[in-house]
Amino acid sequence: MKHRIVGTIVLSATAVLATVMVTGCRTDKAGHKETAEPNVRTAVAQSTGETRTVTYPGRIQPAKEVNLSFRVAGPVAAIHFREGQHVCAGDTLAEIEERDYAIQLAATTAQYEQVKAEAGRVIELSDRGSATQNDYDKARYGLEQIAALYHAHQNALNDTKMLAPFDGYVQQVLFEAGETVGAGMPVISLISDGAPIVKVDIPAADFVNIDRAVRSWCTVDVLPGRTFGLRLIDITKKANLNQLFTARYALMPASDGTIPNSGISTGVCIEYPTGDASSVKIPATALFEENGQTCLWVVGSGNIVRKRAVTAIDIDRDGYAYITSGLDDGETVVTAGVNSLKDGAQVRVLPGKSSTNPGNLL
Repeated sequence: MKHRIVGTIVLSATAVLATVMVTGCRTDKAGHKETAEPNVRTAVAQSTGETRTVTYPGRIQPAKEVNLSFRVAGPVAAIHFREGQHVCAGDTLAEIEERDYAIQLAATTAQYEQVKAEAGRVIELSDRGSATQNDYDKARYGLEQIAALYHAHQNALNDTKMLAPFDGYVQQVLFEAGETVGAGMPVISLISDGAPIVKVDIPAADFVNIDRAVRSWCTVDVLPGRTFGLRLIDITKKANLNQLFTARYALMPASDGTIPNSGISTGVCIEYPTGDASSVKIPATALFEENGQTCLWVVGSGNIVRKRAVTAIDIDRDGYAYITSGLDDGETVVTAGVNSLKDGAQVRVLPGKSSTNPGNLL
């Protein structure tokens, strides 16, 4: 794993080197040629303390979202609620024309009452010993059969009404009155009105530590300055094709009671323990591999660079590598131009980005 990470870093560093390194020769006053100091970019190692925070893109979703359909087919008679309207559990959202189902039930009811009366007489005669066992069985099973058909037609009539399964809001109406729908075709989309949840994809490298997370929270751009606590509900146990595990978090209100609406993108922050208070983080482009070791260049006094082997445990989504040994907080490392340096060489450190020169075009 470490070799694969460092190999990727080396490729990236090589690309950066092509634009940063400037090598060549210059001539001093005596006419001697001198090798120019290599140009490099640097960064200062920052202590991570005992934890590190990783940010992932997430999306706020309703706790429940369902597409409701009728269990029977027919023309839509009425839609009682429109998009955005609040409904309560048990409210009738829509209806199918019940005429044919009502006629069907009426016919079955008449047949049921007739068979029930005849079966009652046969059963009474059987109790007196005046009916054969065969007559008794025909009466009993005939009654059970028509009773099942009666209840099925009764349910079909009841199913012409679509009831809300929970309190929520109508998200979308897919059919209008007069249109014919088949059984099982989505007609109304409904979302719950409770606290929403947050869905986020966790890389496999962080999945193994998800149960050890210190805390989790999220932020949204449309509500600046507010943070919303998260509580892990569950996480899939199998990665998808992108080696990501989908986690669901319960979303807590901000300190002022604000809670964002569903459908908004969010940044999910998860704080993991590092297990070492002395660990530091640096840009991953500072690392390179040599003789099976992960190394970097440390810039000392007089801009002299020294090669040093370090132990890197992880690289986060923001491009920072976490170093647990070999580097101290506050030390300066080379982040661009690492592949053309020699131990003990003197370098020229390029200035950082300027707010008045965006893109370093000047």
